[in-house]
Amino acid sequence: MLVYSFQRSDDRSWLFKRYTNKHSARCSALIVFVMMALTADEVLEKVGSFGWFQKRLLILFNLLTALLFGWSVMVTGIITAEPAWKCVKNSSVCTYDGAINVGNTNYDARCNMSRSEWDFVDGMTSVITEFDLVCSKSIYGTLAIASVFVGFFLGAIIIGPFTDKFGRKPTIFISGFVIALFSLVSAFPKVFWLFVVFKILVGLGVGGASVAIFVLITEFVGVQHRSIMGMSLWYCWSLSLVALAGVGYLIRDWRILTIATAVPGFPALLGWFFTPESVRWLMIKGKMGEAVNVFKRMARVNKTIMPQEDLKLPNDDQKLGDARELFATRKMTQKTLMSWYCWWVLICLLHMPSLHLQSKKGVAPFPTTFRFVNALVYYGVFLSAPVIGGSFYLNFFLTSLVELPAIPAGVWIFNRFGRKKSIAACLILASFSSIGSALIESETNSSSKGALAGKIILSMILAKFFITVSFDGIYLYTVELFPTSIRNIAVGTSTAAARIGSLCSPFIVFTSRSHPLLPFAIMGVNALIAGVMCMTLPETNKQPTLETVKREPEGDEMVQLPDAELA
Repeated sequence: MLVYSFQRSDDRSWLFKRYTNKHSARCSALIVFVMMALTADEVLEKVGSFGWFQKRLLILFNLLTALLFGWSVMVTGIITAEPAWKCVKNSSVCTYDGAINVGNTNYDARCNMSRSEWDFVDGMTSVITEFDLVCSKSIYGTLAIASVFVGFFLGAIIIGPFTDKFGRKPTIFISGFVIALFSLVSAFPKVFWLFVVFKILVGLGVGGASVAIFVLITEFVGVQHRSIMGMSLWYCWSLSLVALAGVGYLIRDWRILTIATAVPGFPALLGWFFTPESVRWLMIKGKMGEAVNVFKRMARVNKTIMPQEDLKLPNDDQKLGDARELFATRKMTQKTLMSWYCWWVLICLLHMPSLHLQSKKGVAPFPTTFRFVNALVYYGVFLSAPVIGGSFYLNFFLTSLVELPAIPAGVWIFNRFGRKKSIAACLILASFSSIGSALIESETNSSSKGALAGKIILSMILAKFFITVSFDGIYLYTVELFPTSIRNIAVGTSTAAARIGSLCSPFIVFTSRSHPLLPFAIMGVNALIAGVMCMTLPETNKQPTLETVKREPEGDEMVQLPDAELA
């Protein structure tokens, strides 16, 4: 009997220790054979880890992200907007002058009047204006927004396991078709609850496709390019939202706007014909012939040479898409639970400043991506009323614009300082920025220009920057933490934890009724804990991509081989 200890080294070769002298020649032959087989990372280094093949794929997926996810989901923020109201002319009951906005002390006065005594001011139509979701029905407007993220939660939980079992590509495009179809039909319901059902189905598709598309694109690059590939996926997401602000401004009818933002999703589905399946997933499934064909196509496009060595088969005793594998080992359980917690904290931090201001100023709710800087409407009136005028279209534009510099900065930060240190630092800094904003608000007069400028710098620029960097980075970190066999379900359940954070945020903000700084104290402590806990996780920067749970390096593994296996 021969006993060997195998340990992965920095140059990706296998070191071994021989504990007996028996069958040393045949053992050497075995080791040479193992070393000649190449892993996916090693093949990618030879055929091009970030060549024209990957760049072309990045462009395609950026378009998919923009046309399918950006517009179809975030248009909900515009079509559920609530314009100001005013009294009708010659009303003897309604005697208020001018437009009455959210936050005005007389905003709820209309609830005691007949509907014929008042009307909406803006020429735009929305779900709120069409179904008259005001006063006792105002909660339904929030429900319309929440329905997308309820679907997102369900999609991440339900579709995630199917992605690991049946492939990344079919999940992306089947889910993409669901998004495009129900985004389009959501423009036609005459009943509010049917609109909500359609939006849940849109969120269901997004929950499945958005996770799969991120996993797929990072599985096509080598170790050193995972950061730039993963982070760059969000450029067109932000740019699509910048464009959405202009489209929403030009199209004021919510049904026409819904159609205009849903239709581009259908031609985006033609990307099926240009998207290969993940080579890592193909190798895990044992489809080595298909994996070799994809590698050959990659080499041809990148104008490199396909290596002649065989591909190294990962361990084939893994159940793909099995959620139980998330808790297969102690270290895997630690990764899973900490990943869920960090996602939860991040999404709560994302909501905190705007929800806090909504509770104090009465700002109307918007979907999660925009909630952070809804307060910009309030501040913008003071700083540049003639230009901004409280327009939430400009709010959309500036919110998206803030994210753009965070993407290249995030690439540099994560490559320079590593994943876990960067995420931990950004979590803590984002929390401090939010707390700083609350302290300024509680200790200064709102009429002070310096105080208002300080709030804008702290809560919009600093916190938004750090949250964007950490939020984009935790996607990448989660992909790298988990092996290919359960990668999609790991990211899916983590994003589901984030949706729970979306639901928790309003309740955390509600604690401000006890003390105005209590919500920020709660999230500050949680962010600090998450940052410290993140430091206990392994660093994944420039580390080989994990393929199966058993290949996860947890120290030296003693492998026992019978003599017959060497004969």
